[in-house]
Amino acid sequence: MVGKFREFCGTLALVAFALIVLAGCGGDSSDPATRPGSPAVWARIENGTDCAALQSEFDTAMDNAEARESGDPYRDLSLDYAKAADDRMEEVGCYG
Repeated sequence: MVGKFREFCGTLALVAFALIVLAGCGGDSSDPATRPGSPAVWARIENGTDCAALQSEFDTAMDNAEARESGDPYRDLSLDYAKAADDRMEEVGCYG
């Protein structure tokens, strides 16, 4: 009886762990509805065509990231903004 209880608890713990991992993964980061952060910032970056404005978004994001400790979710968000701005600058030909 004790063996079955332990087996059940082990299975329950494994299922709980899997659910936590899946919940932590979040949604599709390309979907604006499930992406963390400000929809307005994402829209400015994704729709931006002015290289100076995109560079400003990048600079602001990097300044914000550097002001935070590693592991801080706001640091991670700022780095996501910076990467998106950098990718967008490449898309629109800001780098030549």
